[in-house]
Amino acid sequence: MKFERVSKDLEKVISFIKADEISDADKQVITEETVEYFDKYVSPGWLKYRKSVSTKGATVEWRDHGSICEGLYGEEFIDCLGGFGIYTCGHRNPEIVETVKAQLDHQALHSQELLDPLRGYLAKAVSDITPGDLEKCFFTNGGAEAVEMALKLARIATGGKWYISTVGAFHGKSMGAISMGGKSTYRVPYTPMVQQVQHVEFGKAEDARKAIKNLVAVGETVAAMIVEPIQGEAGVIVPPAGYLAELRSICDEYGVALIFDEIQCGMGRTGTMFRCEAEGVVPDIMTFGKAFGGGVMPITGIICRPHMWTDELVNNPWLLGSPTFGGNPVCCSAAIATIKYMIDNDVPGQCAE
Repeated sequence: MKFERVSKDLEKVISFIKADEISDADKQVITEETVEYFDKYVSPGWLKYRKSVSTKGATVEWRDHGSICEGLYGEEFIDCLGGFGIYTCGHRNPEIVETVKAQLDHQALHSQELLDPLRGYLAKAVSDITPGDLEKCFFTNGGAEAVEMALKLARIATGGKWYISTVGAFHGKSMGAISMGGKSTYRVPYTPMVQQVQHVEFGKAEDARKAIKNLVAVGETVAAMIVEPIQGEAGVIVPPAGYLAELRSICDEYGVALIFDEIQCGMGRTGTMFRCEAEGVVPDIMTFGKAFGGGVMPITGIICRPHMWTDELVNNPWLLGSPTFGGNPVCCSAAIATIKYMIDNDVPGQCAE
């Protein structure tokens, strides 16, 4: 009987999803139930945090297009948050949505056994649009997961143990990613986290040099330095010119992998397809995400230079990770359409302007 009731409840929800028009009575039901269910089943804090819930009644978002979010009653909001950076191509970009719908018509997820072609096509495209000799791709589902893969890859490829990160950094909220984070607000509730992480001041390459030099001097090994080419969550902090190039030189000197986290500042957002291009610097590993899925599908990943993909990974393709949904066909189709749209419409140029 319980499952029958659940089925009946969900039948109603599916009817809302499929409806071209929703009656005022149903709009009121949706609004009231959304507030109730968020409070009871999602998080009471969400209702306090989201200002739109505490203004004139509750605003339930229902449609979107271009730069506009629409409420259930047709209210229009200019989206100045951009979903934390996912909507560089706008909401429900027609070209990207059309491609995703076409992919859904014949396959959504992959078998895990046969070769799914879109993953290969997408990996080549990412290699083609990234600087230098970045080549090997690994696709994930969220930004923190991409960072986790980058951190693991650095240890496998270099044999080092320590990580250097920066004060104010944001790299996600999974355990490894938040260990790299440089904001006490997010770190304190989870300490102790991943050990062997040292934070230095952002924008001061000499601080990174000293940290690595001192660790090596006492017999420690350093796997990677991870840095945002522009710090996002810290307040959009642009480092001084030459900072990234100096980090490249330091990492080369000590055999340390240089990781650029381009999840927020990449994909055209700062005037070049990836921010590191503006400085003419190629990392050993780069993470990407946010706008990579075109604001339609969730897909993130990493790309690395060939020498980082060691024989250990060739001999065990699942060693780095095996995300069930990573690089699935429908998400790859969105990313492929996004890259083409960004090139054809010079999105980096628009962002620069």
